[in-house]
Amino acid sequence: MNTIIVTGCAGFIGYKVADQLIAKNNKVIGIDNINDYYDPELKKWRLKFLQNSNNFSFVKADISDYAAVREIFTANKIDAVINLAARAGVRASVLDPWVYLDTNVKGTLNLLECCKDFNTKKFVLASTSSLYGFNKMPFKEDGCTDTPLAPYSATKKGAEVLCYSYHYLFGLDISIPRYFTVYGPAG
Repeated sequence: MNTIIVTGCAGFIGYKVADQLIAKNNKVIGIDNINDYYDPELKKWRLKFLQNSNNFSFVKADISDYAAVREIFTANKIDAVINLAARAGVRASVLDPWVYLDTNVKGTLNLLECCKDFNTKKFVLASTSSLYGFNKMPFKEDGCTDTPLAPYSATKKGAEVLCYSYHYLFGLDISIPRYFTVYGPAG
């Protein structure tokens, strides 16, 4: 049985990922700060379902808090991290870029540092289609991503670049899907 951290586990994508991992007999440690960007009651509703499994444990924490992240790694042998925690929202990032920097960049860095220090080799980072910025439409997946148009996409680009560095320097196996608009039940 693998032990996998899923950050943002109370979010729309995080909930479904955690649910699928549990169904495949993995132990999931879910981390979420239950912020109010999306309805916290919906997040708590999703968590109730996950907490019905003996293979799920929940930690209410913010990944931008290095001590909290390190404590989770210290107490558990972690096989993989799926970082779905993020401050989302292009328009809101213009109003408060600091919270985006904290979660999307610093939070990712904290997780990568712990993966390096605790020999966790697999890391998945959720990124965004917003990185394609000024590319000519229709853009291609291998198009330039160096023109983010808001702090949200700039911080996601920063997180991607940190992942590349940790792959290069420490051999972490990194996967980065770039999500477009996601939707579905309980979303």
